[in-house]
Amino acid sequence: MYNFRAKKEKGIGKQLKTYTKYWYWFAIAIICSLGIGYFYLKYATPVYNATASIIIKDKQATNNSDASFGFSGADILGMRSQKIESELSILKSRRLMEDVVKALNLNVSYSLEGKFRSIELYDDKPFTVEMLSYKAKKLSNYSNTYQITYLGDRQFRVVNLKTLETSLVKTNTTLDLGFSKIMLTKPSEQDKNLPIKVSFNSVTATAANYRNRINLSQAENNSNVIYFELKDPVANKAKNILDQLILEYNKDAIEDKNLIAENTANFINERLTIINGELDSVETDKVVFKKENKLTDLSSESEMFVRNASEYNNRKQEVGTQLELVNTILQYLSSEKNNELIPSNLGIEATGVNQQISEYNTMVLERNRLLNSSTEKNPMVSRIIDNIQQIKSNIIQSLKQNRSNLQIALNDLKRQSYSISSKILEIPLQEKQNRGIERQQKIKESLYLFLLQKREENTLALAVTEPKAKVVDQAYSTYVPVSPNPRSIFLGCTLLGFLLPFSSIYLFNVLDGKVRDKSDIQENLSKDIPLISEIPALGKLERNYLIKENDRSVLAESFRMLMVNLQIMLNKKLKRLGSRVIMVTSSIKGEGKTFTAMNLGITLANSRHKVLIIGADLRNPQLQRYGSTKTATNTGLREYLEKDEISLASLIEKTNFHHNMDILYSGNIPANPTELLKPEKLESMFTELRQNYDYILVDTAPSMLVADTSILNCYADFTLYLIKAGFTNKENLEFIEDAKENEILSNIGCVLNYVQFSNLRYGNKYGYGYTAKKINLK
Repeated sequence: MYNFRAKKEKGIGKQLKTYTKYWYWFAIAIICSLGIGYFYLKYATPVYNATASIIIKDKQATNNSDASFGFSGADILGMRSQKIESELSILKSRRLMEDVVKALNLNVSYSLEGKFRSIELYDDKPFTVEMLSYKAKKLSNYSNTYQITYLGDRQFRVVNLKTLETSLVKTNTTLDLGFSKIMLTKPSEQDKNLPIKVSFNSVTATAANYRNRINLSQAENNSNVIYFELKDPVANKAKNILDQLILEYNKDAIEDKNLIAENTANFINERLTIINGELDSVETDKVVFKKENKLTDLSSESEMFVRNASEYNNRKQEVGTQLELVNTILQYLSSEKNNELIPSNLGIEATGVNQQISEYNTMVLERNRLLNSSTEKNPMVSRIIDNIQQIKSNIIQSLKQNRSNLQIALNDLKRQSYSISSKILEIPLQEKQNRGIERQQKIKESLYLFLLQKREENTLALAVTEPKAKVVDQAYSTYVPVSPNPRSIFLGCTLLGFLLPFSSIYLFNVLDGKVRDKSDIQENLSKDIPLISEIPALGKLERNYLIKENDRSVLAESFRMLMVNLQIMLNKKLKRLGSRVIMVTSSIKGEGKTFTAMNLGITLANSRHKVLIIGADLRNPQLQRYGSTKTATNTGLREYLEKDEISLASLIEKTNFHHNMDILYSGNIPANPTELLKPEKLESMFTELRQNYDYILVDTAPSMLVADTSILNCYADFTLYLIKAGFTNKENLEFIEDAKENEILSNIGCVLNYVQFSNLRYGNKYGYGYTAKKINLK
């Protein structure tokens, strides 16, 4: 016997098989999706992409980078990035986009209604609608669509598509629509009688629409380049919008620049008037200050005072020195007793005194020479001494006079020095006051010159209107639709066609609580409860269908496999030989117990085994529907259990299905079947039957609903537990586990009944010599 639990499909192979058996669903879904994609591509409105790029001129950033003075590169890049972000906000502003809408009349759209889609007209519109006035408050968001048809002879028919109100209007004449007065111009004769749908939208709503659709991005490395992108069903329209947006941006920047320049000029002129008056006042204060202090050039006069003070100090020192010398000589002469020589060449500036001292010293030397050869009484010596005394007296008198003159000169020098010193002391205060006046004068002068320079620069700025943005690439389009993309659409449709059945199957498997195939049993039951066989569902069989002798169908082969596997299981579990009692049960009604018992009995009978089938379901007997050899009988197991006088052999009937198979029907339905199942009676019955039959198949009641099956299980050698694919809930498998653990049912083996042919693990995979032929279809 092949061990059905020895090997499990794992991983991707198991999951793949879950979906591949429904391959036709995938094929149908993909074909339908591709068909939908084809029709979508055929009738969808193509969308074109327009792009443009500009460079934002930033002279301030350039100047900052040239003279950064400690600003790092990261700082400059950060300031530049913030600048570009600000410009992006301006380009995305509602105000700027509203200017674009007004300039291009984008709030008025023209379209030609087709069978499946509308075609927007832009360059090739047959006429033009000019809005002469605009009342935004009266413009509705829902009733602004009109159908305008050129009738020829300069006449139009205008129909309000909401109210169906019709008006006739001539070319270049006004028509009042309530929210605006319009004029129709430039009619094309070749588009005569062609109805055109014209929609009037608010400028604000139209601007908001295009603001959301325009993509702005900054180039890499924080550069000043900005890229524009706009997708629209009309390529030229998208190009014109981008070009107009750049134009309005430059126009707005120039207007801001001119406004700033005009305000700056007014400010500069006002400041020049004020500073001119302040400068005149400062210069007047300077003149008054110099007059009051009798100054011409404070710096030169300060130097002169310092120089004069130095000269007076030197002169005072010289006079003081002369005075000290005169006092020294007078002191020397007053203390001289012997009329000795007087020191000469001491630096006395008095010429007469020096001559007298020289004459005095000459006479003293002459006297001394004469005294060497004579005495003082010598007339010549006496006369020289008298002359010496006279000259000495003259010298003393001259020195006293010189001393007096020097004292007067010294006093005068002191007075002059004091006067100069007082003037020098006044200089710092005067310098402070003068510096304050000159500082104010220089500030006013530099500010005045600065304002004059700025006024000239501002005048040049007004004269030169340089745009703020330099156009790198004007708006352009390849005129190749970017949407819908056939490759993406077909790829998406293929993916959708794959995902729809895939997700449906996945959700069905996730939400499905029924047992479908072998894997569900393996996942919910332990290895102690083996799956013995699978019985296929081959079409809608007759309710009482039974296999035939020498039947080669898949159904017959599945019962042969069940028989073989069952015999192997019995031989392993039972060491003794002899008759085998096999109980056939299930969790609930309708899982194929009677069908399986009958066909298994026929299969065993075909193998030359003596088989008896007992209808032990006393509550809802099903064996009766297969009929019997006797025409009418209502006796069976119930009567045997209830009446001791009835023999078992009299209740067993021969069948016309096979000469080796007999049936013991359940008989009439009793009031309480459980009370009839007495151990001693059942023991006696099975002992007698084992002597006459090789296999006894007991068709019992559902195990989950009544206790009859657990009573009969005591006499069974093996329990075949029926599970019906697509019918039995996975929760019911828990009952089998509990019955095994609690020994309510013993020697259990499962049979998966009514398995779809695609879920069969072996017959469908290999198909060795057998075909699923139709069997008695209704």
